[in-house]
Amino acid sequence: MTCGSSLWPWLLQRISGLFLSAGVIIHFWMLHKGGGPPVYEQVVARLISPCWVSFYFLLLAALLYHGLNGAWAIFLDFNTSSSAKYIFKVTLYLIGFCTFTAGVIVLTGFTP
Repeated sequence: MTCGSSLWPWLLQRISGLFLSAGVIIHFWMLHKGGGPPVYEQVVARLISPCWVSFYFLLLAALLYHGLNGAWAIFLDFNTSSSAKYIFKVTLYLIGFCTFTAGVIVLTGFTP
């Protein structure tokens, strides 16, 4: 690994992976702790709580960063032209922005 700018994406990939591991366990535990299938009222009660909304914002951001940065790292393994790299990078940014925006709309759409 080279020093410089490649250190931060590498480090953030590991940190986001650790957070995703813990976050998915917490998410599934909360989803299934009631014993039965989750009902709408339980989901709304969780999504009007600022703590849970913050948790899901962080989970969404970590998921998007981890997935898109991983796709970028795989793409860099192929020796492609700089224009192809630019197009792919812009595409990843657009996917990330649109997906995060949709997630924010869903997470903030619940009112008490």
